[in-house]
Amino acid sequence: MKPTITSLLAFILLTIGIVAVIFIIILLGKNKKTRCPNFFRWGHRLAGYTFFVLYLYICYLMSLKITSDPVTWSAKDVIHAYLGLTIFPLLVAKICIVRGFKIYYHRLPLYGMVVMIAVYLTVILSGGYFLLALARSQYIVLLQQDKPVKVNVSVGRKVVQTKCTSCHSLERVYSHLKTEDEWRDYVARMQAKDPSNLTDLEELQVLGFLVKNLGIDESKMDIQIGMKIILNKCHRCHTLERVFQQKRTKSDWIKVIEMMRSFDPQLLTDSETRQVNFYLGRILLKQEKETDS
Repeated sequence: MKPTITSLLAFILLTIGIVAVIFIIILLGKNKKTRCPNFFRWGHRLAGYTFFVLYLYICYLMSLKITSDPVTWSAKDVIHAYLGLTIFPLLVAKICIVRGFKIYYHRLPLYGMVVMIAVYLTVILSGGYFLLALARSQYIVLLQQDKPVKVNVSVGRKVVQTKCTSCHSLERVYSHLKTEDEWRDYVARMQAKDPSNLTDLEELQVLGFLVKNLGIDESKMDIQIGMKIILNKCHRCHTLERVFQQKRTKSDWIKVIEMMRSFDPQLLTDSETRQVNFYLGRILLKQEKETDS
């Protein structure tokens, strides 16, 4: 189930809990000589039963997510899980007091407040954090089956960090800069190696992150892109000082890059080569007339 839906369910759970607490506060605040309205009593009960059923359903959804997608948990996720599990024994204790230990009735408001605090913290750590991250997310529009699809780049980054590391280091990913078509081919090949590792939605999210942050726009040359490629690639064979301390003509730089590619055909793609040549031809250019002197 999508995080948006589970977050919505979490906020509904919190709202129902707040309603139940308000009803019981109103009920307890009534003067003993005044007959308590049945509305608040039955409203509290109905909200309580609904709360308990929805809580169990959310726990079921979370168990499915954990078993189907076993990844390393962050500290936030661990705290969220422990708080969520703490709610269950508190609810059971509250139900037991109501049903069989009426001598402890005076403790029910305390149990109720503790449950609400635990629910509030749990929801804020999950749904609240998700909605906040969603509001601050970056998006990119990609074509999927010839239809434009809005992709959350922030979610894509998280998928890259959790899924791509199962086969190789993130350095291998971040060291590349590719066009959208090249990234599509790259991600498709990775997914074909282990189809169970990435769902179709996750594949699209990964693609969105890579195109947005590590993409090359073939319609324009970018000095920053060229420099980034040099910093990521050229140090594999020699020091970067060897590059930046030299100045050559455009034709000479083209020959040097082609020679580097002949040593390692996987070093640079055609699109990366064009960006590197553009950078070298602008920043480390030696004028043709200087060669005659």
